[in-house]
Amino acid sequence: MDKRAYWCLPLLLLTGCKVELNNGEQKSEFQYQFAQGALGWQAGFADYPQENSGIYELDSGIKTLPTGFTGSGFMLSGHNRSDDLFMYLKRRITGLSPSSRYQASLTVSFLSHSGVGCVGIGGAPGEAVYLHFGYADIEPKQNGYTLNVAKGNQSQDGAQSKVLGDIAVPGLPCDASKYQSKLVSSSVSKNLTLTTDASGAVWIFVGTDSGFEGKTTLYYQNIELNFTPAS
Repeated sequence: MDKRAYWCLPLLLLTGCKVELNNGEQKSEFQYQFAQGALGWQAGFADYPQENSGIYELDSGIKTLPTGFTGSGFMLSGHNRSDDLFMYLKRRITGLSPSSRYQASLTVSFLSHSGVGCVGIGGAPGEAVYLHFGYADIEPKQNGYTLNVAKGNQSQDGAQSKVLGDIAVPGLPCDASKYQSKLVSSSVSKNLTLTTDASGAVWIFVGTDSGFEGKTTLYYQNIELNFTPAS
């Protein structure tokens, strides 16, 4: 029998749980449902010239979900005129053990309007928009043109980021007229190995790095993070 004890603390509208494993170590679980609001997550954009940002049509925030869905989600939208636009959500995760190594895993669900096998400018609107999962010891933000964290580029992992897949959803039309939910989870090889700061905190970001030169609008619905002590 898997004997594990759970300690769950309601923090505003999210839940952080401590799970005691069989070896006595504690795994930390965090769940965020954006139907309840932003829950401390912030939107960010990078890899575009800020002096000419208007043509990128950048938009974000808690919005009503599109036709066919109820409730709200965290919307990120932008027109990728730089052929490299990065749109992401970020949050400082606290309550972990200070200066400690962890394996971090992610499960995220979002609404996408990008079908499979569609043709787009510069790249496919689905398969050429790559989902990244990353961490940082400083707040991730645009510094000059690029992100101030080693996130990699499009389909390539970075020193502090893993590519988990893309936003293509089978069965969707290629005219972006419909949305469908997609669930993505990190595999063992795509989990992050990270070290918390002296206060037991770390920044986490989730976002898309696009090679499709058109407009992409996503609605993030849920994010679940798990932190397991690493040797």
